[in-house]
Amino acid sequence: MSLLEESARRITDRSVVLFFGAVDVGKTTLIRGLHEQVGGEVIDADLGQSEIGPPAVVSLGTYRNGPRAGYFVGDISPRGNFLQVLTGIRNMLSIATRPCLIDTDGYIGEGAALAFKSEMVNIVQPDLLVLIHRERELDYFKLYHHKGIEVIDLPVDHKGSKSREERIRAREEAFRQYFAGAELRSWRLEDVKFERALFGHGEALDTAALSKVLGCPVLAAWRIGRKAVMVVGGFARAGAARALSGIEQVDLIPSSETQGLLLGCSARGEFQGLGILKTISNDRVELLTPVREATVLQAGSLLVKEDGTHTRLRLT
Repeated sequence: MSLLEESARRITDRSVVLFFGAVDVGKTTLIRGLHEQVGGEVIDADLGQSEIGPPAVVSLGTYRNGPRAGYFVGDISPRGNFLQVLTGIRNMLSIATRPCLIDTDGYIGEGAALAFKSEMVNIVQPDLLVLIHRERELDYFKLYHHKGIEVIDLPVDHKGSKSREERIRAREEAFRQYFAGAELRSWRLEDVKFERALFGHGEALDTAALSKVLGCPVLAAWRIGRKAVMVVGGFARAGAARALSGIEQVDLIPSSETQGLLLGCSARGEFQGLGILKTISNDRVELLTPVREATVLQAGSLLVKEDGTHTRLRLT
């Protein structure tokens, strides 16, 4: 019996099936084949090698029709983003048509990966857990048989066909195609709010006065309680900023870490698409995006260029 047949015969029209496996063991190929046979929808949670939606997003949909919903994670790896990935999977599962097949990333080798994937199982509570492995590296997850979850053990000898460079190029092409029809849009910070970043929150500060105090251009600045967040265009004297009345903590964010920042755009609580931050001031934000409407902008941790090249970033 083939891997496809072995998996398909156990899937019902109400099944939720979670797939684990390292990079390039053939997870997506198997899921594509199963989806053609059993229908339903797919949750694509492989952030760096997305097949249904754009990179950096947990997407829900089909391979033929693309995504119908998504949850912005903002990165190409689950490392440092466990909560966002798990929230995205849970949110997509709540609206997914059954049977639902869940494709995941290849992050399995570290202790943190065990904790991450364990909590994924506990949150999803799948009917079937499919373990695709080469050398029994997923034996740990067989424990879920003892928690009432049916576990399918699928050993493979599939050798990865994509190099790291090929995966990067594929991701660059996905970003490039996504933003090919994008336009520059400018919104007032009264009308859109940032999530996962403090931009635009609290009291706007006098950037001209701060530029003199810090000795560099201050492009945008806000005070929230006793903390200040400033986007600066050069080397700033943080000590001078902390000397300002009532401010105990200052986050100085170089403009080089905001220009190109990947954003998730949402409206009415639903993901609308991606954007690339171009400029931000105390009262406006400008981004490149195919999205026409947004009320919330979620900050990611990638810098993306229009040609698709990208680098990981961690905002503090």
